[in-house]
Order: sequence, then structure tokens, then C-alpha cells
Amino acid sequence: MDEVFYRLPETSQFHHVWGEAEELHDIASLAGKQGFVFAPFETTGDHPLVLIHADHEEVKDVGEVAVETTVNKLSETDHHAEYQEAFAKMRAQIDDEILWKVVLARRSDVELEQPLDARKVFLKACQMYPHQMIALINTETSGTWLMATPEVLLGRADDRWATMALAGTMSTPGPWDDKNMREQAYVALYIRNCLLRRCYLVNQKPVHTTMAAKLYHLRTDFEFALSDDTEIVKVLDDLFPTPAVCGMPKDRAREVIDEYENFDRKYYSGFCGPLNFADKSHPDASLYVSLRCMQIEGACCHLYAGGGLLKESSVEKEWKETEKKMETIKATYCHRDTAEAES
Repeated sequence: MDEVFYRLPETSQFHHVWGEAEELHDIASLAGKQGFVFAPFETTGDHPLVLIHADHEEVKDVGEVAVETTVNKLSETDHHAEYQEAFAKMRAQIDDEILWKVVLARRSDVELEQPLDARKVFLKACQMYPHQMIALINTETSGTWLMATPEVLLGRADDRWATMALAGTMSTPGPWDDKNMREQAYVALYIRNCLLRRCYLVNQKPVHTTMAAKLYHLRTDFEFALSDDTEIVKVLDDLFPTPAVCGMPKDRAREVIDEYENFDRKYYSGFCGPLNFADKSHPDASLYVSLRCMQIEGACCHLYAGGGLLKESSVEKEWKETEKKMETIKATYCHRDTAEAES
């Protein structure tokens, strides 16, 4: 059965949606559609954009009763050597000034002593991370994915649309170094330029520090309006993927990722969320970038994380950043007290 469980930030209820899943082959195909969308980083024949139609839906309280999800880890393959090799090749592109920034992601494969109960892990994530979008998606096309993501790609703010630039990562709320500030500035500049192509009343708010799990990020919020709201699909197509998950210049960054990353991102760093583009008088969406991801295959879990590389990036620091990001999801099922619930 194709289904999704999701809990929007700052809410105490989750939605369970199930129904027929439709495969689409580009963002433009979302025009006039309604349902829950799950998009890959790159849409291909193997990884199409999936739209789950809400043939059935129920809404339930997350609850406050502790959910037991602990499972022992048997082994973990972190692909460290492949990451180091990809880092060196990507940094060379930056040093040669072919790229300003590129996002290097990696995967860690975890073998557990028994299969995870995905629904229980979803509820545990909802309780631990009240300020993030929590989603558990299970379709025949995509497989089973869990995420706890802080990054809005596209949403409604009353009668206006909203998005954000989220970049830079630290374990403390500051002070922010030049590398993180420039990384954030690249993302914010890209988003502003995208919005100015088609939108009006573009309002870029001051950059501020935000917390997601135990990590801090720099965030810039944007609001904007459209003379014709049906054009929002084109705005979405312009925005995705942002430099927060890809790089700049975008086309060259995607080529470098495809060439050097050594694994298939699949649905990691794509986007997901409920949308209603069928209502042409007032289309709506709550779409989030698919970060802090885990693909579940029985007793095997594939964890995904990435970070932005700039000229001053070091392989040791970037590796540690991905480790910390992976702990967000690991903490929902592992014995170690590696992350704390958000306050």
C-alpha cells in the first residue's frame, strides 16, 4: 500500500494518507495536482517524482506516551574512503574557480539486529523534534523513507508564498565564521534572484540563527506574491534544487555531484509535502527539502547527510558535520544518547 505519515512543525497531530501513487517525470507535471508529493534529487526513470493521492486520510494525536524504538546495531559501513576521494575532486573544482560551492553528500549503511518498526520510529521522531517536518513515506516506487527536516522549500503565508535559505551548520549558536556566512549568502542570493524573475513584493527578512535538533543553522526567510498563483509551479521549478543541497553555479554543481559523489542520492535532498495545486483560485503547498533522511529496508538502514564545500572547507570538519546530521535520525532508534529532544 502506498502511504505517508507526516507531522507539520509546531503541531500536535499527524496525518496518515493512503491511496494510489502516481509517477510523474518533472516538476511541471505537478500543475493542477493534489496529494502528497515525494520528489527525488534528480528525477529519473528509476526515481520518478511520486504523488500519493489522498484517497483516504485520518488525523491523529502524536501523544505523549514514550515510544520504545531501541534496536541494537550490528555493523555500520560509512564509506569514509569514498567520501575523502570525492571531497578532493570537488575541492579541486572550487580551487580552479569552476565552482563557488558544491554540496557533497554521503551514505552510511547500518545493519540492525532486527527490522525497525517504522511507525514507532516516526512517532518517536515527532516527539523528539516538534519544530521539524517529520515524514514517513512508503511507496512501491520509492521504498520506505523517514526524515526530520527543518528546511521549507515552498509554503503559504496567509495570502503570500514563503520559502527560506537555510545553510551553515554549527554545534553552537555562534559566533559564525566567514565560511558559514558566505555559504548562507550564496543560498540567499540564489533564492532572491529566482523569486525576482516571476514574483513581486519579494520580502527578504534579516538572517538569523535557528536550531534543528542539536545543530544550529543560518536562516533567511522570504515572502513573495504572484500575479497569477498558478505560476507557483514554475517558481518551484526555478528554486529546486537550491544551493543548499546542490551548489553554484547550479548546472555545473549538478554535473560534479553526478560525476564524483560515488552513490545515488535517490530521494535524499529532494522535497516532499502536501500540496493542492488543483485549487486554481487559491493553490496551497507545504513542501520541505528532504533532509536528515533514512531509507529503511527491513533490518538495514541507509542514512544520508551532506554539507556545503567552499574553498576553506576541510575534509575533517565536513565529515564531522555529516556525522552530527546523521545523529538526528539515529537518535530515534539507537541505544546511544546521541541527540536530545528539541526544547
